[in-house]
Amino acid sequence: MLETAFTVTTSAFFLAGILLWVLNLRRVAAGGNLIEPRDQRGIPFGFLDLILLYFFMAVGNLVPAWSICQILGIEISEISKLEGNDQAMYSAASAVGLFTCVFLTLLVYRLRYGAISLFAGLWRRHPNDIILGLGAGVMAIPLILFFQWTITQFLDYQHDTLEMLADKPTLWVIGASWLSAVVVAPICEEIIFRGVLQGWLQRIGRSIYDGVLVGGWDSAILKKDGGQTKDIIPPGFSGTPYEPPAPSSPRGNLLEGEGDANLAGNWSRRSNSYWPMVISSALFGLAHVGQGPAPITLFFFGLVLGYLYRKTGSLISCIVLHMMLNGFTMFWFTLQVLFGDAPATGAVN
Repeated sequence: MLETAFTVTTSAFFLAGILLWVLNLRRVAAGGNLIEPRDQRGIPFGFLDLILLYFFMAVGNLVPAWSICQILGIEISEISKLEGNDQAMYSAASAVGLFTCVFLTLLVYRLRYGAISLFAGLWRRHPNDIILGLGAGVMAIPLILFFQWTITQFLDYQHDTLEMLADKPTLWVIGASWLSAVVVAPICEEIIFRGVLQGWLQRIGRSIYDGVLVGGWDSAILKKDGGQTKDIIPPGFSGTPYEPPAPSSPRGNLLEGEGDANLAGNWSRRSNSYWPMVISSALFGLAHVGQGPAPITLFFFGLVLGYLYRKTGSLISCIVLHMMLNGFTMFWFTLQVLFGDAPATGAVN
């Protein structure tokens, strides 16, 4: 029964993906875009912000590990040997620790750059972001799953979360696994690799270097001149000035409460460089070393996520896509473990 359900579901998933690819490629052939680019705000992050984030991440890993060792009365070297509920407790503690530290980092960013200066795509109330993420998932996930399945014919896939689920899991183990893989990992990894890392690299890709190390808004600010909004171009700027939306234009890409005054210093053109998403994707894959061939698959998955973020500036669509991949894999793997009847193919990251 489950095997039939798996076959029907994955077949429908693949067919829907093919249909969306055909429709979108027809639009591209007619002169349209695969993803319509959006007006995007500038990125205030500097290298200092990146270091701050990774410092908090280190704390988010060390504190849960130390706490679990104290609770269980074990040495730190024995963490990797935990099994069952003890392993689930450590997994849940690590997920909560990572999420907490990323949240604290966002608070620091807010203090540095103001309430409306963080990740326009993360806080924007834009329903199309969710729809875009779902559509991108239907198009990209079948390709990722097929690529992963091909690689695993030659190399064994490994993941601590799946291994924790594989051995007669309790409800506590299942809950901890889903919390870590389907909720915390997509949110935190998209903030880390797309929002901060790729965002900072895209700032360099715009050829604006002011504040790249310590952070701060671009010096190419906006001013009103004879009723027209214009850029003040800093010395050495080699790019094309960004032209922000007119005050009378639809506010689809603006945050609630933003007015014309808030545009000053907060807007800049999109980066025309592709190398930021390649570097962030490579580091995204390398972060999963130890999971067999997963870094290869996740590099290409990272390119999809990076392209989506580059075009839209939206972290919401990236998080939705990321959750879809992890959720699909976890759903069928959980059924396989509980009922031993459904094949599981995919990658959890």
